[in-house]
Parts: sequence; structure tokens; C-alpha cells
Amino acid sequence: MKQLIIMLASLLLGIMLFDMIAGPGEGSTYSGLKGFWENEMRYRTMQDYGAGRP
Repeated sequence: MKQLIIMLASLLLGIMLFDMIAGPGEGSTYSGLKGFWENEMRYRTMQDYGAGRP
């Protein structure tokens, strides 16, 4: 019985971690890194063309 509880707990933990990292929501790690990457590319492109200079 104890092995079953541990197996279910580890399965649920794995599902929760997967959802936190690669979930579809805006709060996921993947979504945050994707947004950061897009903003960084936009900023660097603006600097290349001179639009980012004061």
C-alpha cells in the first residue's frame, strides 16, 4: 500500500512539474522564457537599425 501511495504521489508531482514548465498558461516557465526571448530579439533588432538610440 505504501508503494502505491509513493507511486501516485510521484506521478502527480511529475504532472504538476510538467504543467508548470511547459503548460499552456501565461505563468509557465516556457511562456516566460519565450516572451523574454522575443523581447530581447526585438530590442536587439531596434539597436541594429538605430531605432533604439536616444
